[in-house]
Amino acid sequence: MPPLSAMDLLTLWDSGAGLDSMGRALAVLSACCHDPSERLAALGIGERDARLLDVYENLFGPKLEAFAECPGCGERLEYELSVLECKASRPAADQDSGSLEFSVRGVALRLRHLNSLDLSAASACSDPARARRLLAERSVVGASRDGIAVDPADLPDEAVAEISAHLAQSDPRAESMVDLQCPACGKMMQQLLAIEDFLWSKLSALCKRLLFEVDALARAYGWSEAEILSMSAARRGKYLELALS
Repeated sequence: MPPLSAMDLLTLWDSGAGLDSMGRALAVLSACCHDPSERLAALGIGERDARLLDVYENLFGPKLEAFAECPGCGERLEYELSVLECKASRPAADQDSGSLEFSVRGVALRLRHLNSLDLSAASACSDPARARRLLAERSVVGASRDGIAVDPADLPDEAVAEISAHLAQSDPRAESMVDLQCPACGKMMQQLLAIEDFLWSKLSALCKRLLFEVDALARAYGWSEAEILSMSAARRGKYLELALS
């Protein structure tokens, strides 16, 4: 994965500013992996997130520094994870198509793994139950009873619950939960690690820092943005020390 230049990072940040979380994740992958967003959008969520972890490691190193707020006492919890541990705790999706074929209440179902387009569609639902059903319906590529096709929209709630369980089991990388304990009150909790949002937050902080450096050095030396960003990070840092001293 070739590294992105400082100018590339700012261009990526600009292009993703008006996108939702799913759109930003695809924009980052497209810029870093040089694949079109349309193809990346079809990746299963587990595979997409594994690639985002690779991007994070390439840009920011092997450690993820995060924080959470205790729901019991409001204490701010800071914690650190390694990219390697995250990958090891999220085994690859089961590619055996049989794992996505089963029957419930006489309906034979065949599913596919959820992708970014599915999550984006579900995010527009105001009701969590409706979002869950929408995801289940979109994952169905075949449904029949006694050889007669069944519309996924007509599936009973029991089938929706079974579909959700099968999808989670077949693609464990699609959701990563971190177990935490509050040092202040002792409450145990689980924190969802949404790598797409975590990565974008780190990227935004880096780009804001780059803009600060450009502004400071342009004021001090009259250099253009392109001239400043073409420097190595180490050289920009040395000039910044001089400009601010």
